[in-house]
Amino acid sequence: MKKEEYKKRLQSIGNRDDLIPGIYNYCDRWCERCQFTSKCANFELSGGFNESSDLDNEAFWDELKIIFEVTLEMISEHAEKMGIDLSQIETEQEDEKPPENELTELSKEYGLKVHKWINENKQLFEQKAHDLLMVNEEKVIQLNDALDVINWYSIFISAKIHRAFLDLGMDDFFDDDDEEYINDNRGSAKIAVIAIDRSIAAFGYLLNQLSEFEDDILNFLASLSKVKKGMLDAFPNVMEFKRPGFDD
Repeated sequence: MKKEEYKKRLQSIGNRDDLIPGIYNYCDRWCERCQFTSKCANFELSGGFNESSDLDNEAFWDELKIIFEVTLEMISEHAEKMGIDLSQIETEQEDEKPPENELTELSKEYGLKVHKWINENKQLFEQKAHDLLMVNEEKVIQLNDALDVINWYSIFISAKIHRAFLDLGMDDFFDDDDEEYINDNRGSAKIAVIAIDRSIAAFGYLLNQLSEFEDDILNFLASLSKVKKGMLDAFPNVMEFKRPGFDD
């Protein structure tokens, strides 16, 4: 029964003209803080399992499995109508992984270190929040928000940087003449830079609140600044890229 419900939902979403095409391609995947959820096909599609999105919740994985199966069925049905036999399509085997570059590695290293840092100091952060609560509740909210931002983007940044360089080689640099070719890559690069800027701002707040972590925070800020500079050098005028919905 659920598979039929999801299939109907997919078909319904496909017929809607109020959704912004491709808006989910260049977002930060933080739906709880997004003002465009009502315009996003991905969000509309996931609406059926938002309440059970805990990764440890078996119901979440059951729902996800159904969506996966429904999607495959619809692809097969569409291919059949077009006279395409999916079983006869040959795929090339790739033995090598996509090339990594310095920025991908730096951002990945940063993300892992930040994730570890937050987990190792979780109790200290909670104690700091408790102390601030005695003085100013608003500062507690700001502290938790800053930590949430840093944690959310810690791995996200490297993932988007990896996508930005996908199929472009290890050391490619571009000018405006390559606009059409690297359009998708530039969109990924832009959201990566935005995530870096937000992380820098969050660390800037922590620098004033957690002086005992000054050395750690400054090191993280240095890493973020280096990665950002590299991205802006690799993708000139990247911030001029217009993300559907967000930059319209």
